Amino acid sequence: MSLFYHRSNNIPAAFYKMYLTLALVLLAGGAAGCDSGPPKESISGTIRLSPSLTSKARRTRTLYIILDTGPGRPPLAVQRLIRVKFPYEYVLTKDDMMFRGRPFSGKVRVRARLDSDGRAGPLVRGDYEGKNPAPVSIGARNVDVLIETAGTAEPPRRAKRPAAPPKRPSAPVPPARRPVAGGPDISGTIKIAPRLAKKAAKVPVLFIIARTEKPGPPLAVVKVANPRFPFSFTISSRDVMVPGLRFEGRVRITARLDADGNAGRPVPGDMEGRAPGLVPVGAKGVVITVDRAY
Repeated sequence: MSLFYHRSNNIPAAFYKMYLTLALVLLAGGAAGCDSGPPKESISGTIRLSPSLTSKARRTRTLYIILDTGPGRPPLAVQRLIRVKFPYEYVLTKDDMMFRGRPFSGKVRVRARLDSDGRAGPLVRGDYEGKNPAPVSIGARNVDVLIETAGTAEPPRRAKRPAAPPKRPSAPVPPARRPVAGGPDISGTIKIAPRLAKKAAKVPVLFIIARTEKPGPPLAVVKVANPRFPFSFTISSRDVMVPGLRFEGRVRITARLDADGNAGRPVPGDMEGRAPGLVPVGAKGVVITVDRAY
């Protein structure tokens, strides 16, 4: 079988066909690899506020995004966000799971809750909520939620402390020691390493994350939009992710500048810094320097 030569430079036309085919394959593979969408094992979409809700709903500080697995069952995953602007594009992954070790799979419903007191209890007056219409599978995209339901129940009243019984005279006791922790929060300042200052100015979201010594989801998270540095922070029991957990003991504090606004695993463009060692709840003047770029 004879080869046909290109008229201009005597290179076989068959080779041109081979090179062209190879180039098209490479281009197609490159285009597929450039998909910058959410990871495969995730659920994503947009959360919007109904126009019928009052301006008070828009000022509510805390947003919970919850993956419900069914009545009476604990959520599969939860995100707790502060001062969110709507419409808000969200992504939930296995990094947001309530309990590690469970499979991140199955059918779920996405529930979005604006919570007036920052504690994910029953829906009460001052809270606002919305759900996607039907269960979806992990991996679903464009799962949009409209927050349109206002809570009507009265918030639970705090129980009054019983009156202390009269003190009986007793033997003198030595003075109590001063507590190591100054209160149920941690406060301090977040700074940016000089070499990262220009890059940090372009990153729109700051996460302040407190984790216990044990593996699992964060104990508490604060999300701040468009922070200015040095940034004075406070993280407390109001920012606890899972209702019922106490903000106490010693924790690891991480400051994360996040390029895409989702507190999953760090990706290129994110920056991070950590407080040295374990920090006791109640500590003041904690200094964190963001000095690592991904």
